Amino acid sequence: MATTARKNVQVDASALMDHLHDYSLVMGKTLGEVVRDQAALFCQDMIAYSRPFSGKKPGSGGTGQAKTTGNDNVKNSIRKIFRPVELATKEQIAAVGKYDVFKMWTKRKGERVQGKGKAIRWQAFQQKYGGGPLMAFVDSGDLSTMGRIHRSLRTDNGRGSLSSTARGAKQPFAIVAKDRDIERYIKQQQKDVGTLKSAYYFAGVQIKGKIKAPAWAKQAGGKENAIAQDKVAQPMKPEVTVGNLIGGKAGNDKFVKMAISHRAYAMRVKMAAELNKQKVPLWVASARGQTTRTAKYF
Repeated sequence: MATTARKNVQVDASALMDHLHDYSLVMGKTLGEVVRDQAALFCQDMIAYSRPFSGKKPGSGGTGQAKTTGNDNVKNSIRKIFRPVELATKEQIAAVGKYDVFKMWTKRKGERVQGKGKAIRWQAFQQKYGGGPLMAFVDSGDLSTMGRIHRSLRTDNGRGSLSSTARGAKQPFAIVAKDRDIERYIKQQQKDVGTLKSAYYFAGVQIKGKIKAPAWAKQAGGKENAIAQDKVAQPMKPEVTVGNLIGGKAGNDKFVKMAISHRAYAMRVKMAAELNKQKVPLWVASARGQTTRTAKYF
């Protein structure tokens, strides 16, 4: 009976080490060579297992559709925070607390505020619709203020997804003078889609691994977040450390665990193919000490 690799097996970091050990024996490679190669492939796996995904399916993060999802997420989150004047409610305009913004709003609505009673009208408007917490206003062309507000509402020191408070908010956090400035800011932020994945790409490159990634996941901005330490020259304990400085937060630990299980499965597939090629049953490989640590996963 041919040896096959079981799917959907959850593997932790310790079991991954067992896979590396047995893989080197079955495939006839040095442990250092295996550790480096698999570390690079793990970086490639993390490109697929870090957000954004294609839809909501983990493991699909290396596709073009995943980039589209990322761009949509950026657009939707920014549109949740900022609202142009013409779409603001009476309560939101009153919450800004600025007469000039009130005049701008009424003009966009096709009304006019002029004559001796304009100040009185503004006061009456505030009395009727005000009373809520103050709301920020972003003047025309002020993308820097938009950036500051946006970062304050994101996780991971302003680099991650929207905070739970921002996601659950029923009101925008700022009124913006020009809708085109919101569009400009969206396009600016969409350029960063793939930065999280790019850190894994650069980590793989820095350990001289063979790693594939779409162009949008090779952004230079991800390089500063890459973790890559190659110590395979250590004779007794060759090791490689790869990772992402923000991956544990923005990438989510559960996806790292999924990637570890996937990498272990990929190694088992190769090991099974090699044992079948050599016509060596699993029990014989175990008796020889080749698969003593991983036999239970086949």
